Amino acid sequence: MIKIIIADAQYLVRFGLQNLLSTNKDFNIVGEAENSKELFSLLKQFTPEVIIFDYNSEEKFSLEDVEAIKKLYPTSNFLIISADASKSNIYKIIESGAISFLTKECDKEEIIGAIYATAKKEKFLCHKVIDIIIEKHIHEGEDNCKAFNLSLRETEIIKLTAKGWTAKIIAGHLFLSTHTVYTHKKNIMKKLKINSSSEMIIYAIQNGLISKEEMVA
Repeated sequence: MIKIIIADAQYLVRFGLQNLLSTNKDFNIVGEAENSKELFSLLKQFTPEVIIFDYNSEEKFSLEDVEAIKKLYPTSNFLIISADASKSNIYKIIESGAISFLTKECDKEEIIGAIYATAKKEKFLCHKVIDIIIEKHIHEGEDNCKAFNLSLRETEIIKLTAKGWTAKIIAGHLFLSTHTVYTHKKNIMKKLKINSSSEMIIYAIQNGLISKEEMVA
């Protein structure tokens, strides 16, 4: 079973997640935390595979909690479920060690899928988080929260490839070697089950990672 700790300052969120996840035989909710102190106390007793965490709560939790916990409990993986739409905060918490990030608008399927992926140390970002990362405008009333099992770097490479940039130009822009860019592309194609850069561009357009206007003819 996947051991899970739910860490969220809001009682209704904790209660809702507890009820949602308790029906899944693969999940074992070992504790709930309302603040950082409670979370650290639980971690001394349990070593969960997944910590469902919302850092966006003044005086309860913080961005710094993720980095501190990852140093003390490296085998526990963070799944962030938050309403925070700050691009810099999202980057910071993922760089601090969070594996996955969902918004609080995501549905049951996204949450369950994210838990399974996070437990296996696989990144899981929902569509709206990708939108924020690539600075795509979220249209009013849009409720699509399709999941992408892609890293931030892979998402960035897809977008630049769709713009018509070569591997060499992408490498220079991202301060990577050309070989590293090709490796990322190979991994992207494997994940998306596609075989060419052209298919990658089509995928980027169809899934809103880039608009047709952003493409280079």
